[in-house]
Amino acid sequence: MHPFHILLALFAVFSFAALVFLLRWERRYFRQRGKGGAWLPVRLATIPIALVTAMLVMIPARGTSGMEGLAVLYLVLLMIAPVFWAGMHWLAGRFARPPLRFGESMLIAVSPIALVIVLSVVAHTLQPVAWTLLRSIGKA
Repeated sequence: MHPFHILLALFAVFSFAALVFLLRWERRYFRQRGKGGAWLPVRLATIPIALVTAMLVMIPARGTSGMEGLAVLYLVLLMIAPVFWAGMHWLAGRFARPPLRFGESMLIAVSPIALVIVLSVVAHTLQPVAWTLLRSIGKA
């Protein structure tokens, strides 16, 4: 296995561990407030919400040809998808028992997005270190 692939695998393991810690923190946060029973259904609702949001973005963008397709992609991705994502989490939180307040639903909605952003920043920051390491062992 190439050392670059090992570095990617290590980062994937680190990312998965960060996701596990995030989910454990969230669960503890909601259990302390007496809403642990509502947290799990809303967190599990994130999976179908993510799939529908992806379809909401991809179907119109792929259905539009040329450069207009790129414009449609950006429009839907930056304006419509976030509203849909937040709204669906809010709705799932309202139907959960006990019902979640708007801020609690938004915490559940925003936390995986924040994790992806943080992991992207960490990956970008570590990239020069990784390339220096690979060059030093003669594999870059």
